[in-house]
Amino acid sequence: MLHASPLDTSPPSPGAAAGPAPDIVKIRNLRAWSLIGVHPHERVQRQEIRIDVWLETCHRAAAASDDIADALDYSAVARAFREHAGRSTHQLIETLGEELAAIALEQFGARAVRLSVEKPGAVPGTDAVGIEIERRRAEHHTGKGR
Repeated sequence: MLHASPLDTSPPSPGAAAGPAPDIVKIRNLRAWSLIGVHPHERVQRQEIRIDVWLETCHRAAAASDDIADALDYSAVARAFREHAGRSTHQLIETLGEELAAIALEQFGARAVRLSVEKPGAVPGTDAVGIEIERRRAEHHTGKGR
């Protein structure tokens, strides 16, 4: 569980060993444009989607070296997410969310990822509708971890 997520409000289980809290790289309200949706009007032009992402990593090496090469580069993650969403033609945001999670884990070596993908204005009378998922490296066939 990505404990640093503001959505995780569950208390620790009784008797659970308290370990160090994970290090988190957070990107909030990333805007991208994607051809996504099941309705005919959604298949005509790209629409805005909003992405929030929490990436579990270890900041120690980056903090010690002060070198971006040792860090999980949030600018590169944002760029990769925008580019992928821009190429996407999925009907469901669930599919896009799974692909973005895989990018975070496989391409950027995050230990775990929690992300939400929202479509603003997709349903009249709402600010946005969307999904939230959490994935860990053990759920994906990946190489080295950070």
